[in-house]
Amino acid sequence: MKTALKRTVSTAAIAAAGLAGTVGVGALTAAPAQAKIDSGIYTIRSTNVGITSLPGKAVVRGNVLTTYSGAGTTRLRLHPTPRGAYADQGITRYTFTKRNGRLYSGKIMVGPIQTGTIELRKRH
Repeated sequence: MKTALKRTVSTAAIAAAGLAGTVGVGALTAAPAQAKIDSGIYTIRSTNVGITSLPGKAVVRGNVLTTYSGAGTTRLRLHPTPRGAYADQGITRYTFTKRNGRLYSGKIMVGPIQTGTIELRKRH
């Protein structure tokens, strides 16, 4: 008789735990923070392999960064991170971390090697 009671109690405990997971007790935990680069018009500047670029125009709309230069227009998809975003172009990764209300800065990486820095400064 004791065995039957123990089996009933353990079955009820397992069922309650399963029900709690199904109902969403685990959903009370917060999702990871997702930041992004605010939409708007920016000035973009970079230093790559010791060469500093002239300031150029960049526009962020949603999760697309569009840069304009003498070489043409480039569009990069932005991927949100907890503190900003990153964009990949071939084997090059551009990271952007929010520094204050108007500035995002970060690294230019080619594979595991940092080759330069980049910044986006929001225009007024």
